[in-house]
Amino acid sequence: MNLYERIAFDIKDKIRKGTYESGSKLPSLHTMMDTYQCSKGTVLKAYDSLRNEHIIYAKAQSGYYVANDLKQYQHDHDITYDLSTGNPTVDAFSIMEAKHVLNVALESYRKSSLEQEIKGVLSLTRLLVDYLQDFHIYTKRQSIFLTQGVIQMISLFTQIEFPNHKHKVLLESPTFSFANKIMHVYNAEVLTIKRDKDGIDLDELERLFRDEPIKFFYIVPRNHNPLGTYLSHHQRKRIMELAIAYDVYILEDDYFNDSFAIPKYEPLYYFSGFKNCIYLKSYSKLFPYIRIGYAVVPDSLLPIFKESIELSYFTSYQMPSLVSQATLEAAIRSDILTNNANALSDELHAKIKLLNKMSAKWDTEVVQHIPAQSGYYSTLILHPSIDVTQLIATLKEQHLSVASNLNSFYDPAAYDNSIRITLTRIQIEQIPTIMTILYETVQGIYQKKVSS
Repeated sequence: MNLYERIAFDIKDKIRKGTYESGSKLPSLHTMMDTYQCSKGTVLKAYDSLRNEHIIYAKAQSGYYVANDLKQYQHDHDITYDLSTGNPTVDAFSIMEAKHVLNVALESYRKSSLEQEIKGVLSLTRLLVDYLQDFHIYTKRQSIFLTQGVIQMISLFTQIEFPNHKHKVLLESPTFSFANKIMHVYNAEVLTIKRDKDGIDLDELERLFRDEPIKFFYIVPRNHNPLGTYLSHHQRKRIMELAIAYDVYILEDDYFNDSFAIPKYEPLYYFSGFKNCIYLKSYSKLFPYIRIGYAVVPDSLLPIFKESIELSYFTSYQMPSLVSQATLEAAIRSDILTNNANALSDELHAKIKLLNKMSAKWDTEVVQHIPAQSGYYSTLILHPSIDVTQLIATLKEQHLSVASNLNSFYDPAAYDNSIRITLTRIQIEQIPTIMTILYETVQGIYQKKVSS
């Protein structure tokens, strides 16, 4: 860690502990030069880095002061750099724009009734037919069902019988941890297939599709959680071809489809020919004020799916609130949703580029950073001698939090001693400091193991 980074780190620590309170004046440049035995330029660089993070601000002819938003990206007051969660803070979406679309929604729907068809509000589902074409999802209104999110749909599809009359579920390994939890809750018969930086072994996938009674394969083709990768065009197309050939349904979780631009990307659904693919999307990452998503369901599943949705009304209501539906419609019609998605995409592209640059020269024998390609997530695979629990605790002492990938593996025996880092609640200016702390901490633990 460079000296200016150490100065900035120390100031953050004192803000966190309350030594420097919001609005209080920081020590002068000369005081800091004496304290750290450094040049004026080094102190200015530290202060400038904190200004870029909106942690401090300058007053002309006065000095530097503590701002009031240090904890803007924190959910734990002990943590300065939170890389453990993929859930954005509510104010990640402009509050002013959220108020605007909510006002438009309430005005537009003020005479609407809570009585809705099970697909959702007619005007919104009609709008989605055209909107989805921008993402190569070509469908009809009758196939679109509004939902509260992806998790609820995984749960529902796990419970219902499919037209192929098969009963096993195939999961990528690793995958979205809640998908694993759902399978355990319902005691589903589960098979797994390895997912790594290169994607999936298509020969192994064909063997499983051919030899096992798989009703659906749950997959996150892009913006993968926890790997941060996406499948190639060839793999996406071939997976769908195999699914149709062996009558396996694909449960495609494309939760982040409009929030990270990948040139010339088509989802698996695009290759499905309207067969054997259920397409899922959630807006919780982009628009955390509302709980809403949608499922695009193929014709062969429509009868049993509609029946299951109607029955679930009495036990686990799937329909998003009328306000959520109205707000989403207003956000789409006003282009506010698209503008926020594009801005988030640009921000994440910049963060990923810097993240990969910072890890490019790491010793891969000690820690391998799977280069991030898309979305919020990225994975570090640690040397087997490194205790992940110890690493997480040591990082927390330095006010940095990460998460183990253990829960991302349906079978704990397949766990590869990796951790997940997320870009949701950090700013791009923080990445050099974060990556330096991560690597130095991992190296320190590894060297102690080697020398002991």
